[in-house]
Amino acid sequence: FDMGRAGSAAGSMFGRGLYFAESCMKADEYTVSDGQDRCPMLLCRVILGRLKYCDAEFPFDVSEQLEDACDRNKGGNHHAVLGDRQKVRGTFREFIIFDNCQVYPEYLVWYSRVPPLVQKR
Repeated sequence: FDMGRAGSAAGSMFGRGLYFAESCMKADEYTVSDGQDRCPMLLCRVILGRLKYCDAEFPFDVSEQLEDACDRNKGGNHHAVLGDRQKVRGTFREFIIFDNCQVYPEYLVWYSRVPPLVQKR
């Protein structure tokens, strides 16, 4: 993972890091089909360590402090951020790391989106 590109396209709400989720539905928001209706998703092992918990309603306002909390050069004593959007917005929890040595991409999973079934009444 290239940390130099972190936050360049999407994913800087909690700082410029690598974003992971425990829900595949969150990851699906960021993938694009390959033209054959197949979507790729990386299944990764992530070492989180000591988490900096964030349930701020507007995390952009504290993103620099969250990054600093995980930067040993700035006195930080955390390894990752847990952005609890499930609590704040009812969506998904996100896990953010700022060191690419904390992630191991284990599987590349290809899947197809299936429209939801509509029940007849």
